Amino acid sequence: MIKRFGRTMVTVMGLAVAAAMLSSIPAQAASPVVVAHAFVPGVAFFMQLDPSNPFSTELVEVTVESTANRYMLIYNIVDFGGGFSAGGSGSIPASSVNVSGGSANSGNVTFTLNVNTCDVAGFTTNAGPCGTFALTWVELPASISRSYANRGDNRQTFNEGDKVVTVVTNGQTQSFGALTTGTVLGIDVPTPTMGGLTKETNVTKTVTGP
Repeated sequence: MIKRFGRTMVTVMGLAVAAAMLSSIPAQAASPVVVAHAFVPGVAFFMQLDPSNPFSTELVEVTVESTANRYMLIYNIVDFGGGFSAGGSGSIPASSVNVSGGSANSGNVTFTLNVNTCDVAGFTTNAGPCGTFALTWVELPASISRSYANRGDNRQTFNEGDKVVTVVTNGQTQSFGALTTGTVLGIDVPTPTMGGLTKETNVTKTVTGP
């Protein structure tokens, strides 16, 4: 039951992770960040470590955000039983990412992430160890997984401790389901796991906050 619930929550979790990633973009005088074209993947899933103990469950969230010709990785691992937890965020080399397969809607776009955050200068590890992220998102066609399109302004306001951060995204986005495989800090992604792959076209992101 926990695993099934986790899969239905992928989209919601993915949006939460994306919001957290956007909040890490410096809000310097509300300077806009322009993304001409990018694919943004995300995934969230639950892992039940001990089948006999429903409280031995971990939530794993990962997303890769594209901002101004660079990539940023953010992740959170929460152990509800008080065991292993981890989290971190920061810029990663463009060589860590590969996008292939042509245009969206074809069901062929593949986004691959392969990076060891221990080797990335300036990457912030908030909790747990640094390590390797080896993930692949393969877009599913709309006939299998629904796609969602959005044009215009999308405004998100959320709290970061005692601070309020607002993120305004202007432009065209289209979100697809994506089959996700690989490992996160040595944790295998369950099979099958549905993630998300969002195509951004001429998008401007403006982050404001204290």
